Amino acid sequence: MIVVHVTHEAVEKIGGIGAVIAGLVTSESYTKTVSRTILMGPLLTTDKPVNLRLGEGGHVIYSSLDAINTPPWREKFRPIEKTYDVGIIYGTRPVTDPCTGQTVEVEVLLVDVFHSNKDRLNLFKAELYTKFGVPSDNFENIWEFEQYVRVAEPGIEALKAIGCHGVVLLAHEYMGMPTALKAILAGSEKTRTVFYAHEVASVRPIVEKMAGHDTMFYNVMRQACQQNKTIEEIFPSVFDNYKHALVKAARYCDHVFAVGDYVEEELRFLDPHFRVSDIDLVYNGIPAIPITLQEKKASRRKMAQKFPKPFGETPTWVFLAVFRPVPCQAI
Repeated sequence: MIVVHVTHEAVEKIGGIGAVIAGLVTSESYTKTVSRTILMGPLLTTDKPVNLRLGEGGHVIYSSLDAINTPPWREKFRPIEKTYDVGIIYGTRPVTDPCTGQTVEVEVLLVDVFHSNKDRLNLFKAELYTKFGVPSDNFENIWEFEQYVRVAEPGIEALKAIGCHGVVLLAHEYMGMPTALKAILAGSEKTRTVFYAHEVASVRPIVEKMAGHDTMFYNVMRQACQQNKTIEEIFPSVFDNYKHALVKAARYCDHVFAVGDYVEEELRFLDPHFRVSDIDLVYNGIPAIPITLQEKKASRRKMAQKFPKPFGETPTWVFLAVFRPVPCQAI
């Protein structure tokens, strides 16, 4: 089995999705079942040296950006680059689970979409709208939307060029959805598409910006679901969210994964199709590292000493939460 992960964390682990991928691809059951793993996404920056183009320990096999274009890769990738006016970077990198120390080598496929063939791109955007209801015209000026739409067509062609004619394509969050939709349009009987919902991106701005936050939203959501209403009817502001239409289009995928019970509930609130769909709950595993009571007490003492003592004494309890470097729910 060949598995393609479409993600913004193809080169390095930035947040939760990267941690999930690292734990998944290094697990015993995954490595026994999956013969090839390809991490695919856009080239996020062009200023890295070639030895770090694919992250620490990465090996570049082909890169039009760095003039690494030896046969047979030149013959495979150049027609795609000319057709879509993009660049392609292909190679390998190690992925290590920091808890188990298990390391595997994966393939990495990046598409440089800082320029593109606008005419072909517009034809694809038209298909996204007519067949999946994804309006691109409202969000073309938002790079976080535009770059993932640009990746889709050359990305699918590049997968074929490296011998991936039948794959399981995991679209991690909205970022992977344009590529998943292109795979659906291509109509390969050997390809299966899966939307991997690490959250429901339509919900986040509502929870973060509206009064009441989580308390308001989940109470309203459950009342609305009892009346068979959707998020668009109750919170029409989702139409202004560039991620919403892409997440909603996940109903066209062959399957949907949700990382938690709340994510599953939110998906069923998102669109009526999800209320009758089979959604697999795939909880994010948290490694349990054995630790003795003495080690735990020593760790607590160290953490307590790191903090100021506003009341003139060492705190009895220390509560820690690790957040992403962006505004998040409940902050």
